[in-house]
Amino acid sequence: MATKVRKLIFKERASAATQALVMMFDLENFSKFFGQPDVQQYVPKYLNRIFDCIAVEIYGGKQYWDKDQSSLDPLLPPVHQKFLGDGALYIWTIGRREENYWHQMSVILLNRLWNLKKNFKKIVKTCLDDVPIVDIPQRIRFGITAGSVYKLTHKNKKETEYIGYCVNLASRLQKYCRKLGFIASARIRISQKMLDKHGYIKVTAKKLQGFPSEIVIVDKNEYNTLEIDVRNELFDQIK
Repeated sequence: MATKVRKLIFKERASAATQALVMMFDLENFSKFFGQPDVQQYVPKYLNRIFDCIAVEIYGGKQYWDKDQSSLDPLLPPVHQKFLGDGALYIWTIGRREENYWHQMSVILLNRLWNLKKNFKKIVKTCLDDVPIVDIPQRIRFGITAGSVYKLTHKNKKETEYIGYCVNLASRLQKYCRKLGFIASARIRISQKMLDKHGYIKVTAKKLQGFPSEIVIVDKNEYNTLEIDVRNELFDQIK
């Protein structure tokens, strides 16, 4: 007997706007990885390792892929996480009582994700015993934003989805400059003092598809290694 599938229908009203921090990532060349023989044996093992490492950055624990194996304290858990096929979406909603923590967590999360991206090949090496494939994704890309989100509730089940300008923006940022692979919107509101302290700079992303120019945060050293023509094509300095 065929399984009965319920229609995908949302309740007629979305929730009121809620301020949120949004993080999205994807895995470069995942489609190529997925197109190899015996994919059913390797893709779940690879994805589980990547999601486990992301979980350490968010929920705390030992960074077992790093030489120092330092332990991290947990952050505020996200209210929503969703697998997107070649990556995932994470959303944190922040109430007024947590406004101060918002700014602290934004800096901590930014640094943790940057370090994960920088050390991603170390993580990949921990997969090789279980995933003995040459064309395994070697790079991860992050887009981080903040803004208003609206919760949609399924009519026939308790699951929820989130929509909002910042969600779409995060998707654009993660793929905007592939040689960077780590871009955050200045809407996450990290002070210039903290950006200077942690080695980030603000520039303007001027060619975001479907979006106006956006002030973004990038790693200063990584940005300075971009070819001049790439910088001039995609970014403007803030005067």
